[in-house]
Amino acid sequence: MLRIAPSLRRSFVAAIALAACCALTLTSARAADETAPAAALKALEGTWATSSSDALDSKWIIKGETVEVTVNGMEYKGKLKADDKAKPSSTLDIELTEAPGDAKGKTAKAIYKLEGEKLTVAIAVPGNDRPKEFEQSPDEVYLFELKKEAEKKG
Repeated sequence: MLRIAPSLRRSFVAAIALAACCALTLTSARAADETAPAAALKALEGTWATSSSDALDSKWIIKGETVEVTVNGMEYKGKLKADDKAKPSSTLDIELTEAPGDAKGKTAKAIYKLEGEKLTVAIAVPGNDRPKEFEQSPDEVYLFELKKEAEKKG
């Protein structure tokens, strides 16, 4: 049987304990990273709509990772990814599972800002690069200023 000196044994035990602590820290950090997108989506959940005076009549329904958007009568559905830690602006990616024309299957990239009951989204035409500013650009970027609708109790 192999004999290990007591001082070496203590060092070995300390090294194993340190490795275990590092593994737990990494696991906790990964878990926090995985919950950050979920928290961003949770903050966006609900029904959002433009006011009747806006040129783009729009309604967004966000539930978990799914979004249903109606813009001037055209319907879009997709899987939503949100990153509220992105800089300089929070980002949204919508993988379109249902959309008019050739938009289906593409990703619409956007930036957003959430201020209480107001959600502002600048979204690029599906397949184009993410906007850098909250400005509308004809046939490239659409700007939506949405207000959260009250939840209907029933």
